[in-house]
Amino acid sequence: MGTVDVRKLQGSTESELCRDSGYFPVIVNPDGDQLLVVMRAGAGHVGISGRLEALRSQDGGRTWQPPITIVDSDVDDRNPAVGRALDRSVVLGYHEQASYLEDGTWAAELEKVRMMVTRSGDGGATWEVPKELGIPEMKKHSAYGRIVTLDDGTMLMPIYGSDISSGGEACCAYVGRSNDHGVSWQAPSLIAEDYNETALLVLLGGGLLAAMRSSGEGLLGVSRSFDSGMTWDNARAVTESREHPADLTLLSNGWVLMVFGVRHEPFGVQAMISKDEGVTWSERLVICDDLGESDLGYPSTVRVGDRLTTVYYSAPRIFGEPGFLGKGAVARSLSYSESALIEQMAGR
Repeated sequence: MGTVDVRKLQGSTESELCRDSGYFPVIVNPDGDQLLVVMRAGAGHVGISGRLEALRSQDGGRTWQPPITIVDSDVDDRNPAVGRALDRSVVLGYHEQASYLEDGTWAAELEKVRMMVTRSGDGGATWEVPKELGIPEMKKHSAYGRIVTLDDGTMLMPIYGSDISSGGEACCAYVGRSNDHGVSWQAPSLIAEDYNETALLVLLGGGLLAAMRSSGEGLLGVSRSFDSGMTWDNARAVTESREHPADLTLLSNGWVLMVFGVRHEPFGVQAMISKDEGVTWSERLVICDDLGESDLGYPSTVRVGDRLTTVYYSAPRIFGEPGFLGKGAVARSLSYSESALIEQMAGR
């Protein structure tokens, strides 16, 4: 039947959000037609001058306001995880990375790291003073992607890092838990070993779906939970090597849209749809295939009415220059019709 190119669906529009920044974008819908994108700026993929910024739209993504600085400490502020609480606060967890030498060289072995959290009560216009997440055993771990909110108000934050049960080096995927709209956080639950950056989704029936990046091949594995994220079934691989990380979106008919970066030819962002809550997955859909570099992706999607908006980034590697430069990075978005997507995929 051929690959579905989402860019060619009726009503699809592509746009550039920003240039020389835009790493790791996460998009949420604070209220109404508002869209909020939290992203990394100030440095490249790695760099002590990194900060976190917000881009805001009041009209569903047709126009965007100038960026707002959320946090810009003396060290590297990175790896945002964003969600909306039941009290309408926007909650941001992130990774404060100070493992740099005096000349600015990254030195991971220093392990000068802590997890931070802040909140906004006005859709991302202003933010509280950040504070430590408050889970001692997870101080040196990192947040990722989207914080989800259960029907009872419990918030679940994807977190990854070393095995806290054994102190081993294996990377594990966890969920942190808050019962007070993201103000404080409790000890995490393990999703899986040998996985890291995790996308979470609350399913229509109340279960949870996780899509995780494997620590080895960089493929995506999915797992499900039926007890509010306390326990998870065994992860099943659903993509190939170097296809990560993921973001999950619930469509209005109960289908699940998963978008993910493709860090091999054709470099870009692809998607798949599950019609059975993550048990089986469709053929590939193309979001973009023109990024041309391996430092790319981290897509994030939000649905407002009949419109889906997927944001992602791409950054060049410049020959002869230090790696991971911010110059030349770009964040883009693709806006498309949910009904057109569902119609296209109905018979597939």
